Parts: sequence; structure tokens; C-alpha cells
Amino acid sequence: MEILAFILFIGVVIAFLLQLSSSSKGAAGEARVNSSLRSNLNSHEYYVLTDLTLPTKGGTTQIDHIVLSRNGIFVVETKNMSGWIFGDANKARWTQVLHRHKTQFQNPLRQNYGHLRVVQDLLGIETKQLHNVVVFAGSAEPKTDMPENVLWDTRELSDYIRSRQNAHFSDNQLRIFKERLNRNALDANRETNRAHIKHVKAKVAEQQNDKTKCPRCTAKMVERSNRK
Repeated sequence: MEILAFILFIGVVIAFLLQLSSSSKGAAGEARVNSSLRSNLNSHEYYVLTDLTLPTKGGTTQIDHIVLSRNGIFVVETKNMSGWIFGDANKARWTQVLHRHKTQFQNPLRQNYGHLRVVQDLLGIETKQLHNVVVFAGSAEPKTDMPENVLWDTRELSDYIRSRQNAHFSDNQLRIFKERLNRNALDANRETNRAHIKHVKAKVAEQQNDKTKCPRCTAKMVERSNRK
């Protein structure tokens, strides 16, 4: 029993360290993007908001960066990854190949689409006034053709944002948007982060549960073995 308890303890410690490492890596990527945006965008023309946790109907959503400008609202999803990236704008899953090991992850454009809808509802703006942007802040390299709004360098992100020159908003509207987003954002603390992670895990569990249901009658499917 003591050996079993020790093995379980080691497993919990390893899982905790892996989660901590992943979280720290993500935070480092977000910090790199935030620093680049603030250095390369004129603060009189662009408002940069970072790490916003906004309430939704079912819980919360966490947005890495929002850039407010007269030329539109840019909602930015950050990925701090290495290796080769294979993906398609229309595919639900993308693939990372690192040291010959393949890992699938959710299409970040689709992931960020949910963030756009939250921002759109909160600010009461049109879809055409929003920009869905993904930036890979690590050393990852694309191995398939990618959309122009998927970027591979933090400086490239600022250039992309500045290249959009269709005026949509006045300076007064931008100030109102900034105030509304900050007012609705939950306080950045451990409790908020813990609640958000719990909400995300619940959504993942729900999606996995849906995959085991019959698409016709919605009853839970049972795995059966072939007699032969």
C-alpha cells in the first residue's frame, strides 16, 4: 500500500509540474507579444489590452490580447510553440511535429473565433470591424500554406495590424470600448484563473462525452468486441 501511495504521489507531482511548465511557457509567449505590441504600435493610435478574462453565458473566456484601433478591433490568440506546424483554416485540428513526435491541437483560428463573438456582443459592433489574428511567438515553422492572419513573428504581428487602413471608429468610440472591456473584465488573480481552467476542463469533458453518444438517438454507445 505504501508503494502504491508513493507511486500515486509521484504521478500527481509530475502532472502538476507539466501543467506548471505549460502555463509558464504560455505566459512567456504572451509577455513577448505584449512587449512587442507596445513597442511597435503608437500608443496614441492603438490601445493594447492583455490577458482579459471576460464573463460569458456559460462561464468565462480568456483572451490573450485585444488591440483597439480606428481601423478595427484585433483579437489576438498567442501560441508559444516549437517544431513544425501543419494546419488548414478549415480543419478542426492542427498538428505539431517536434522531435518526430506528433501532437494535435485545436485550430487556433476556431479557438479565437469564440473570443471574437464575446468581444462583438460586449461592444455591439459588426463582424467586419473585427480581426481574428493568431501569432506563433516561439520558434515554430509552418509546413503548410497558412492564411495571412496566422503570423510567425511578433514584429510581423505589428506590421499586420498597421497594414489595415479602413477607418471604422472614432477616438471617442475607442475610449468607450477600452473602458467597457476593462470594466467587464474579471480581476486577474489565482481565483479567476482557477475558475476559468475549471470551466475549460468542463467544456472539454462535455465534448469528449458527446463523441461517445449515438448521433441518431443520443444514447451512450457501448464498445463491443468481435467474437472472432
